[in-house]
Amino acid sequence: MAFSATTIQQEAKPTTTAPSGDLPDALLSMLILSMYGAQMSKKALRKLKRQFFWTSLKLKVKSVFNPRASVSDRTLIYILLGVALIALIVLAPIAALVLAVLALVLILAGVI
Repeated sequence: MAFSATTIQQEAKPTTTAPSGDLPDALLSMLILSMYGAQMSKKALRKLKRQFFWTSLKLKVKSVFNPRASVSDRTLIYILLGVALIALIVLAPIAALVLAVLALVLILAGVI
């Protein structure tokens, strides 16, 4: 009879992280606003909601025009190659094949 050794490993417990993003922040702010608004009159609550809406709209527009991360040159080259390839597939399929092979060679060579 052969001797066999078995090992027992404990399972790693999955770590739970708090959800990140705009949705939990918005829900929390609306919850706080509704709790605060329960103590106010209807007119004051409507005014507070309008101010909140305009402030959040201004911040959203500001974030659209002020991007956090810029697109790298390599990504732009890939996008331009893709657009050129699609245009050439429609216009000249043989030229598209040549461009695809050339782009593949350049990418594998590490030039692009």
